[in-house]
This record gives sequence, C-alpha cells and structure tokens, in this order.
Amino acid sequence: MSKRVLGFDVSSTTIGYCILDIEDDNSIKFVKCNYFKPTKKGTILERIINTRETIIKIINDAKPDYIGIEDLIKFMPKSTATTVVILTTFNRMVCTAAYDYLKGYPELFNVMTIRHGLKTGADLPKKEDMPELVAKHLGITFPYEYNKNGVVKEESRDMADAVAVALYHAFQLTGKTKKKKSKKK
Repeated sequence: MSKRVLGFDVSSTTIGYCILDIEDDNSIKFVKCNYFKPTKKGTILERIINTRETIIKIINDAKPDYIGIEDLIKFMPKSTATTVVILTTFNRMVCTAAYDYLKGYPELFNVMTIRHGLKTGADLPKKEDMPELVAKHLGITFPYEYNKNGVVKEESRDMADAVAVALYHAFQLTGKTKKKKSKKK
C-alpha cells in the first residue's frame, strides 16, 4: 500500500505545497504541486484563521500519511522584526494544523539540509535551481506557472521548494538520503 507525503513551503505571502506518493517498491511518484496566496485583508488573527482553514482543507483533501514543512531560518539579515514574527506565526500555524491531522508532529527540515539531501553533484543547488533539480529526481517536467508576458511566476519557486520538502521527506522515509561521510581519525 502506497504512502502519501505532503510538503509545505510557508510564508505569509505564498504557501507552496506538494503531494508525493511512495509506492510499495519505494519509488516516488509526483502527484501534484500548487500554491495559494494567504489573504492580506483583515487583522493578523483574521489572516491566520483564514489561512489555517485553507491549510486544513489541503491536508484533508490530500489525506497524507506524512507531512514535512520547511523550517524557519533563524537568521534573516534583510528582514524586519515584524516580517520575522509574521513568518514564524504562519509557519507554526501550519505546523499545528499538521499536528492536529497527524495526531503527532510533522517533520521540520531546514533549507540547507534539504538542498544537501537533494544535490546531485558537489555544488549546493541555489533556490533558482530547485525546479529543475526536483523535476530531474522525479522524472517529470516541472509545472512552471507563467504570467501573461510569458515570464515564470515567482510562485513557481515556492511550489518547487514545497516539492523539495516533500521529496527530501520521501528520501528519508525510503532510505535514499545521502549519508555524511564520517571523518577518519
């Protein structure tokens, strides 16, 4: 019986999500990725409640066995305290919605762990490399979204980051994560 993994890339402006299935033979199958834009109207509590309702619907529709979420970056040099507080609030709200569904903790992965776990060579992939990298791992054409001028939408990167979270989690679950080489003494 296959297992379903749901991955989230969370911000207060765009939340990317991805669904992957792990088949009985431990192969990983892409199901879908998408994003939504949390409302900017209302008080912060109204925005969080509205976003939580959408997250709960995504989780309930996906029916995942596992949920992975990109964890917070502890140091954001170009962000204001207000931005960090809002981002933290949205991230942890998604975590609590996942906890309620799973009846246990979702997995949190920091961005560097994900990039190291998915890299295919010696160099660490950059954010802009992620759509093609996850597509290569999954054997798919990445479903970029384009604006009316034919330019790739920024939201495509949020979707790619969500795919990366789900994929890294699936790699962990199937024993495909890269092991760090131990230093010889």
